[in-house]
Amino acid sequence: MSSPTSSPDPPDSRRKGSRARGRALREAGPYLGLGTTLAATVLAGLGAGYWLDGQLGTQPWFLLGGGTLGVVAGLVYFFRAVTDLWKRRTDPRH
Repeated sequence: MSSPTSSPDPPDSRRKGSRARGRALREAGPYLGLGTTLAATVLAGLGAGYWLDGQLGTQPWFLLGGGTLGVVAGLVYFFRAVTDLWKRRTDPRH
């Protein structure tokens, strides 16, 4: 039976694993919010279109236009962010 302070892994291997996880999270961090941002942009466009349709009685035209605008705006943001992150990753000065 092992004591509570002993562990099957030596301390150095635990530190290496912890460092690897930390590095992976730092590298993935900028990408984690992109999906949420894309979804929020599309939903904001749909919501604004739905509200305008309700105010003006023009169902479904502003809903369709707002959804389209939200998709386009979200994709533009997504591709700009990914391109910027890719440039930073491949540029040796950063």
